[in-house]
Amino acid sequence: MSKKRVTKPVLTWKTWAFFMIVAFAFILYGNTIPNNYSLDDVYVTDNNPQVNEGISGIPEIFTSLYANVQADDGSDMRFGYRPIVKTTFAIENEVFGNAPHVSHFINLVLYALVLLVLFQLLSKLLKDYNRLFPLLVVLIFAAHPVHTEVVSSLKNRDELLAFLFAFLALGAFLKYYDFRKLKQLLIGLLFFLLAYLSKASAMVYLAVFPLVLYFFRDVNVRRLVLITAGALVIVIIARFVPRMLFLPSPERETLLIENPLLFENNKWLHISTGFSVLLFYLGKLLYPHPLLFYYGYNELPIVNFAQPEVIISIVIHLALLAYAIYTIRKKKLLSFAILFYFITISIYANMVKPVMGIVAERFLFAPVLALSIGVVYLLFRIAKSNPFHKYLKEKKEYALIGLSLIILIPATVKTIARNTDWKDQLTLIQSDISHLDKSAKANFLYGLTLKNNVVTNKTYNKKEGQPKIQLMVKHFKRAIEIYPDYFQAWNQLGEIYMVVKDNYPMARKLFNKAININPDLQKAYYNLGYLNHTHKKYQKAEKYYKKYLEFRPEHVGVHSRISKMAFKQDSLEKALRWNKKILEFQPDNAEAYFNMGNFLLQSGDTTKAVTYFEKAARLNPGNKQLNKNLYRHFKKKGNMKKANYYLNLGPDKKE
Repeated sequence: MSKKRVTKPVLTWKTWAFFMIVAFAFILYGNTIPNNYSLDDVYVTDNNPQVNEGISGIPEIFTSLYANVQADDGSDMRFGYRPIVKTTFAIENEVFGNAPHVSHFINLVLYALVLLVLFQLLSKLLKDYNRLFPLLVVLIFAAHPVHTEVVSSLKNRDELLAFLFAFLALGAFLKYYDFRKLKQLLIGLLFFLLAYLSKASAMVYLAVFPLVLYFFRDVNVRRLVLITAGALVIVIIARFVPRMLFLPSPERETLLIENPLLFENNKWLHISTGFSVLLFYLGKLLYPHPLLFYYGYNELPIVNFAQPEVIISIVIHLALLAYAIYTIRKKKLLSFAILFYFITISIYANMVKPVMGIVAERFLFAPVLALSIGVVYLLFRIAKSNPFHKYLKEKKEYALIGLSLIILIPATVKTIARNTDWKDQLTLIQSDISHLDKSAKANFLYGLTLKNNVVTNKTYNKKEGQPKIQLMVKHFKRAIEIYPDYFQAWNQLGEIYMVVKDNYPMARKLFNKAININPDLQKAYYNLGYLNHTHKKYQKAEKYYKKYLEFRPEHVGVHSRISKMAFKQDSLEKALRWNKKILEFQPDNAEAYFNMGNFLLQSGDTTKAVTYFEKAARLNPGNKQLNKNLYRHFKKKGNMKKANYYLNLGPDKKE
């Protein structure tokens, strides 16, 4: 009797799991692909000059700070060092140009990779557990709605990359730990370097690596110390060497609107408020609604130890910590999950160092893994299934899957719905603002975003723009109600009264209020200069323009305006002098030569005027009107050679 041939399944369980994870990632975040740029994407996308250079901009990316933008108050914001993140966007720009839909697709692919790497690692760490255990952990992790702030926001790709590289590093360290191959140690250190260069918060994995090795491997002190010491050296090198060799000094003004603890010297209040923050995070983990784009002052106020939420938080977190420590020697999975949670959330608790915004949902990206492990462990207990049985009876597996769906379905619905809020910045803020009545910066950002929208669409003086103007005023005023010293809000209100309402006295009053709060507010001096300029109060305008130039001495537009005001006051010499100042720092500035030509022409000195006009035309051959005027001038003079030269001069022709 012939033996029956046993056919192997075409796809293994792990392969099926991989397909399921990738498909689930696309179900969750596929609707982000049509989204545009949104909040803070300016740091890494269309307005970033290094990213816009494409691949040729990568060397500069590695020798410059992450953010280099102008803040709302006109000051420079230079901070952070995340070259890996900006490099990914530079490569994208080289291939696809500024394409937000491509960037969102890549974020989605990165998220799927994160989930696959996580599943692969958990499958190794939990090899003695039921095969459903690591899969369910990954699916619950994937579906948690707080991840929308990371995946739907292009700027937050740094969180994705830091997590991805950190877990790739952990996988390599495990291979080194098991097989003692130095190559795997070096690969792990390289991945950890990439994680740190994606976002410095990856340094928390200095504690995660030994934690994982302790819980899931027999203790080998030598290898444990070598891995931890190597990772520590990576952090020291990545943190200090760039600063010493080539990075410019960071400049980022700390503001109370971002975190009131930045101005609180009482360390006990940092700790008590930190417990309030931890309770907030625990609440978002268990019930992720509402999800909001920003918090800041005064959504989570400074609180002392007498507040009920602080007491509740202390009791909960001390109980969790006590359980974790009590069971640590037994290497209980829940003990690992709790300690993983404490480690990964620790840098965001505000107890040691306040963080910008005081809280943010993106800070929960890694801590969600701890919750996912705990939830799956609980599901096994509810289903009365032993998590250490590799295979369960079908009824037990169906029960587990059914229980998981009770969590996964609403989480998936919430995630998909939240993604639509991230369509663009205005849509995001409009969807959240009703829940942010106590946030000064959220109200300010709403007003500012509305203002930018009206300016872009040129609807200031149109009927459709009026409701937005009223909303602007309302939310700027609300920001001031929450924080009366909010000088940027005072300045923005002044701009509305200057440009939209044409109310000179009120605009002047608002700008002066902003300056009284912050005497270094550059934009307010510029605005006062422009306000007086447009109302022909030239002496006052010049006073404020000069004050602005103390901050930005090479601002061409302000020099040009002062020169034009001087000419209107019959001071040709002064007008020419201010234009010549432009040429001191921009010798090839066509506008300066053009202005001098105009001044001399109107003063009757046509010969000198033409000399300056010719210089302007050579520097800017695309000025059709100037070329036409020079053509007419030389034609009238009978110099047809020059006349024809300027007749044919265009953007692509220079002398």
